[in-house]
Amino acid sequence: MKFTQWALRPDSGGPGRHRGGLGAVYEIELLEAEATAFLFGDRGKFAPRGVVGGGEAAMTRFTFPKDGAPTSPPLAAKIVDVSLKRGDRVRLETPGGGGYGDPADRERKAIRRDLELGFISLEAARRDYGWESEA
Repeated sequence: MKFTQWALRPDSGGPGRHRGGLGAVYEIELLEAEATAFLFGDRGKFAPRGVVGGGEAAMTRFTFPKDGAPTSPPLAAKIVDVSLKRGDRVRLETPGGGGYGDPADRERKAIRRDLELGFISLEAARRDYGWESEA
């Protein structure tokens, strides 16, 4: 197997005055002819909660090929007997941490920095923080 991606997971930290920590993305490609994978993680049913008004973080998500198409079962953190063939890729997205404090109190420079570094998308900035412009 080889890693084809290993990165921070955008939009995975819960919104808050202090944004929750980001989860990770791992994508792994099978190099052998075939294999069976078992995928285990936490927070596949219940999101990491925020505190003192902070928002929930993203939950675990697994994506793998099934019947020739990518599938991502809902609410799953433990999946067994995933049949893989050479070239198939398994993607694991780990949960983030819950946010702390009211997202409306997050400093605009912190939101701007999150956007510039790719920690949050423009859509998340607008939805979670009311981001409209640089003003």
